[in-house]
Amino acid sequence: MENREEINDEINLMDYINVIKKHKRLILLIVAISVVATGIVSFFSPKIYEARAVIMLANLPREQGGMGAIAAQFGISTPSTANVSEIVSLLNSNILMEKVIKRFNLLPVFFKEGLKENPSADITWRAIRDLKGIFKVKHNQKDGTIELSAEYKDPKIAADIINYILIELTDYMSSETKRVAETNKRYLESLIDKNSDPFIRQRIYALIAHQIEISMMAEVKENFAFKIIDPPRVPDKRIKPNRSQMVMISFMVSLFAGIFIAFLREYIGKVKAGG
Repeated sequence: MENREEINDEINLMDYINVIKKHKRLILLIVAISVVATGIVSFFSPKIYEARAVIMLANLPREQGGMGAIAAQFGISTPSTANVSEIVSLLNSNILMEKVIKRFNLLPVFFKEGLKENPSADITWRAIRDLKGIFKVKHNQKDGTIELSAEYKDPKIAADIINYILIELTDYMSSETKRVAETNKRYLESLIDKNSDPFIRQRIYALIAHQIEISMMAEVKENFAFKIIDPPRVPDKRIKPNRSQMVMISFMVSLFAGIFIAFLREYIGKVKAGG
């Protein structure tokens, strides 16, 4: 019984091999057309370059001597160190993308043709979507860093986009911190004349000094909210298209497709012959 099963398996395997041999020209033709077409497409596909940067959060001035608790007694908020999720959310926000596009005049980059014909608000939204498709943010929880990347057909523009976003992020966070500090300072100054207790007045002056310190730190901007661990550079090698990978995948897929078509033709021929 076992010998008969082995013989039947060998016969079935030989049948499969014979079908492939019979239609080998068809299979080779399908593979050749697919591989050549893939090679041509990959050759004429636009080259895509990727620029990268790595940043790490920096700490704002810490409240000393229970300064935060004292500030809370007067009903004011003190600027705190931004966390990673806030930075990532801001980097992915529409408002930051729009500010970058308008400040650095990126509309001509995305719409080289037809910009003058349709200078509407809709084109800004299209540019925001395009920029979000180019720009990516990745949080590395292990070492607490944030990786920024931009893919574009022009390597310099890819690096410029990262630089523009980092500049706008710094300015936005700096201005927001200064705004909060200035608001707190004005409010605290209004409390001085309302309190005659020298101890309370001393605390108010200390809080005002702390708000001034925070505002001065925000004015410096460099390494204020984050540190640039690895600045963006103009990439020298493309990341897309990967021609060798595309050709290999095309070869494998077309080979299986060719074998499938060969067996399908053989099956249809047998059905017609039997009919």
